[in-house]
Amino acid sequence: MVEEKILDFKKISKNYKVYGLKQNPFPYVGVPEDAVSLYADRKRELKMLEEVIKSSLHNVSCHAALIGSYGNGKTHTLKYLKKQIENQLEDVVVVYISNPGDRILSLYSNFMYEFGFHRLEELVWRFLEFATGEKNLRKKVNEGEVLLPEILEIGKRRLLNEIRYTDFATAFLKLTMEECKFLAWKYLCGEPIISDYRRELDVVSAIDNDEKALRAFMSLKHILALLGNKLLCLLIDEFESIEYLHPILKQKILNGIRHLIDLNPQGFCLIIGCAPEVWVDIVKEYHAFSDRIFRQITLKALSEKDMRDFIAAYLKKQRLNDIDPPSEIFPFTEDAIKEIHRVAEGNIRRMLMICNQAIDIGVENNTSAINANELRDMLPDIFETVEA
Repeated sequence: MVEEKILDFKKISKNYKVYGLKQNPFPYVGVPEDAVSLYADRKRELKMLEEVIKSSLHNVSCHAALIGSYGNGKTHTLKYLKKQIENQLEDVVVVYISNPGDRILSLYSNFMYEFGFHRLEELVWRFLEFATGEKNLRKKVNEGEVLLPEILEIGKRRLLNEIRYTDFATAFLKLTMEECKFLAWKYLCGEPIISDYRRELDVVSAIDNDEKALRAFMSLKHILALLGNKLLCLLIDEFESIEYLHPILKQKILNGIRHLIDLNPQGFCLIIGCAPEVWVDIVKEYHAFSDRIFRQITLKALSEKDMRDFIAAYLKKQRLNDIDPPSEIFPFTEDAIKEIHRVAEGNIRRMLMICNQAIDIGVENNTSAINANELRDMLPDIFETVEA
C-alpha cells in the first residue's frame, strides 16, 4: 500500500507572482493591526470623529459612541484614528484599550499598560526637568553632575503641591530609581502589592479600588497638562462587553465613567466602540451616562463600490512594481466583487476572510482569474450557507 502525502508542513511559499503580487494582501486574521495602513472610505464618519477631537482640543471635552455590528470596522476605525492623531498632533496623548473591563480599576490598569512603562518613565524625567529647570537631567544624573536624591526632593515638593496624592507621587518619582522602578510601575498600574513591597516604595496603600483608580488617572492627566499636553484621548473598544456584567457591576462602571467625564470638563475625549443592540439598551436604561456622550456615529455596512475600492487598495499595496495588471482588482473579476459583497453583506471582516482564502486557493489551483463561479467552487461552505 502506497502512503499518499496529504499534508506538507514544510512547503510554505506560494507563487503569488502569478497574480502580480508579492504576497497575499489580505490578512489571515481579521483583527486590525495597531499600525493601520488601509482604511475603507468612510468620509462622513471620519469627519464626525474629527469634529469631536477638534472640539475637545480647542473648547470643552467632547465624547462619542462609535456604533457598529461585529466586523463592520469599529476596531479598524479606532486604531486608524489613533494613528492619525499621533501622526498629526504632538501635544495629544491617545490610548487605545481593547475592552473596558469590569470596573474602573481594571479600566485604569488597562489604560496604564497601554500608556506604557517607557512613556511613563520618560514623563517622570520631563517632570523633573520642569520642576528644577534643568535640561538633559537624566544624562546629568547618570554622569554624576547632579545628585538624584536632591532632584527627587525638589520634584516631590512640586508634585505634591499639584496633585495632592502622596502615594501616587512617591511611586511616580521612584520610576527614576533602578532598584525599584519596576515595582513602582506595578504599583502605578494598580497591581496588588504586598505590604513589604509597599514599605520598600514608601507608599501606604495600593491602588486597589475604583476611587483610588480615578484619583490616579486624574493625577496622571494633571501631570501631562503641566508638561504641555492639551488633550488626553481615550479610545475604548468592545464596550458591549459590559452587557455580560452583573447589573450592579454594569451600573457601577457606567457611573464611574460618567464621573470620569464630569471630572474632566476640558482636555479629555472619550470615544467608545459598541455594538448597536447594547448601545440601545444603554441609552434606554442609563440616561446619566448616555446623555454625556455628545455624538453617536454609526458604521454601516460597506456599499459595493466602497468594498471594491477597499479590495483594490489591499491589492495595490502588495502589487509587484513591474506588473501592469488587467484591472486594479485583478485577480478578481467584477462579478466576483459583486458576489463577495453579496455574501459578506458589506461586512469588512467577512470580506477580508473571503478574499484571503480565495487568493490562496486560486494560487494553489493555478486559477488564472477569480470570477463568481470560481469563488463558489473555492468556498462552497461559505456560499452554500448564504444560499441556504
